[in-house]
Amino acid sequence: MEVSKEDSSRKGSLPKAQKESRRMTATEQKETRTKKERGMVLGKNTPLWMALATTAVVAVVGAYHLIVCNSDVLFMAQSKDFFSSDMSHLKECMRLPGGLISWLATFLTQFFYHPALGACILMVLWLGSMWLSKVAFKVRTVWMAVLAMPAFCLLVSTIDVGYWIYYVKQTGYWFYGSVGYLVAMALVWFHSLFKKRIDRVITTCLVAITYPFFGWYTLLALAYISVMTIARPAQDGKVMMRVLRPAFPLVLAGVMPLLCYQLYSGIRLEDVWTVGFPQFTNDTTVSLVPAVPFALLAIAPLFFPFLPRRQELRGRAAWSAWIVTLAIWIGGCVWAEKMDFQNYNYHAEMRMYRDADEGDWEKVLDEMSEIPGNASRQMVLLKNVALLNTGEMGTKMFKYNNMGEPPTNGFDTLHVHMVQTVAPLLYYYHGKTNFTVRWCIENSVEFGNDYDNLKLLARCALVGGEMDVARKYLTILKTTLFYRDWAERLWPITEKPELIKKYPEFDTVRELRDHMGTTLDGDNGLCEMYLLNYFSHTMNKESKLLQELTLNYALVQKDIQLFWPRFFLYAQLHDGEKMPVHYQEAAKLYGSLEPDNVDISRMPFDKEVNDSYAGFQKLSQSLLSTGMKTEEVGEAIKSTYGGTFYWFYFFCRDIHSY
Repeated sequence: MEVSKEDSSRKGSLPKAQKESRRMTATEQKETRTKKERGMVLGKNTPLWMALATTAVVAVVGAYHLIVCNSDVLFMAQSKDFFSSDMSHLKECMRLPGGLISWLATFLTQFFYHPALGACILMVLWLGSMWLSKVAFKVRTVWMAVLAMPAFCLLVSTIDVGYWIYYVKQTGYWFYGSVGYLVAMALVWFHSLFKKRIDRVITTCLVAITYPFFGWYTLLALAYISVMTIARPAQDGKVMMRVLRPAFPLVLAGVMPLLCYQLYSGIRLEDVWTVGFPQFTNDTTVSLVPAVPFALLAIAPLFFPFLPRRQELRGRAAWSAWIVTLAIWIGGCVWAEKMDFQNYNYHAEMRMYRDADEGDWEKVLDEMSEIPGNASRQMVLLKNVALLNTGEMGTKMFKYNNMGEPPTNGFDTLHVHMVQTVAPLLYYYHGKTNFTVRWCIENSVEFGNDYDNLKLLARCALVGGEMDVARKYLTILKTTLFYRDWAERLWPITEKPELIKKYPEFDTVRELRDHMGTTLDGDNGLCEMYLLNYFSHTMNKESKLLQELTLNYALVQKDIQLFWPRFFLYAQLHDGEKMPVHYQEAAKLYGSLEPDNVDISRMPFDKEVNDSYAGFQKLSQSLLSTGMKTEEVGEAIKSTYGGTFYWFYFFCRDIHSY
């Protein structure tokens, strides 16, 4: 049978036509899908750029809040911490689970002595944890922003502490969470290296036995391992194995602290699972807000194993990745900005404390003069100490803001007491070295050793001639990294006590102490009230410095009967010298208020004092006659007379000491 050429050509052409039709259909379908997906495609290179951008965002935000906004806080943080290369410090840290993290954290905290250096180390830990968690949980690069959430938590935990900086009891708090989280990621990564079932069982046990060294973060690592096991696709249909695999690390997390409980005498049974999780408590306050970042830090990695595994995303998945990334970037930045504790006095107090500790009195006064509002009481007292050491109490004491508002702690109800912040230093510069020793030791017992306390204890021992005690504290400081030079500079005094006279930084303290004695009575935890009452009721003819200090405290007391004896004694001790302006102002005011007690008509007041007093009385009486309240009058004339004793006497009221 013959087949025509036409039929054969038709037979050959049909399959070809069908294929072409199918290709067109596939192309049309692809174009339709592309339109639906709106063209959003994340290729192989885009996720890398997203990851690098996330890394940059964390680094920039961290640098801004740590170095630019909180350098003074970081310096104070290291001064309230302690690390020694001596083995006794390591043994002390190991008294609680997680001791190795505490030891490493205190080692790193000391680098806050140079805030920029310490901040860079801190950020390296955060960025290292991000990338290590990517490897440990096998997360695709496109989701790096999700892995950055713990870094933002750690940043917030550093900058939202506020006045808890003086009360937190966790050893090495400032690096503890960062080191602990990095350790947890390292343990998860170590476990993920093994594929065989028996190997994973062995590594899970190895992770569990690190509890004495890593505490809370070992338990977190076991929880993450359990979640990874749940998220892993099943290789067999045995339901029992799917249940037992994630249960095993959780059982170890529950049992291991119980097994180790007998090794520790400083913790309660119910606390063995939370040792290492920061708790913000004192005698009167339990605060949950500062602990929120640590709770989120623990929870966030539980979701890492469930992130999509595809590297190249299209359509809705691609849009979702970008939205999540931008949301975390923006949310992290806003959260850090909102939680950064930027109360002006809080930071100014720390700068003034550092300057006073270093004896840089001009910086203390410069800081005080730049305060935009009312100062805190400890700032007022540091200002007075600076004026005492510069010899300007009688001429500048009331030219600064002396109102003294209580500390503001933002979201917290924490009650701040001066004996835990600046009192030891204030007592030292007032020559009350026994009070300094008392509060340094009490604070060390409750909150642990710190560099500030050790330095003050060494100074007090040197001033008191207790060279064996001084050698003890200086020896400890010589084992530190950044205070070794300070200790070595003072060490010669322990060998030749008479050399202390060649150290001008001790002159004021030595004179006050030598003329007051070393009696240790009670201050009831109120540093300012004790100083005010003690010095305003003291008289001393042998020391011009001490006598002037008592006169100034009598002015602060606003007590006319206390003032006159000290005023006349000052005039006697400084016969032939010009009377400082504030003492003239007080004599002019008190003599006018109670003319029967002291006749001031023959006192040689400066013309400026007579004129300012007359102008003050005329203006204030004029404003009061218009019906203005006392507080309103004080504010109205503050720009003109706010630097006088008259203004302080009438309008500086409602002072809150703490």
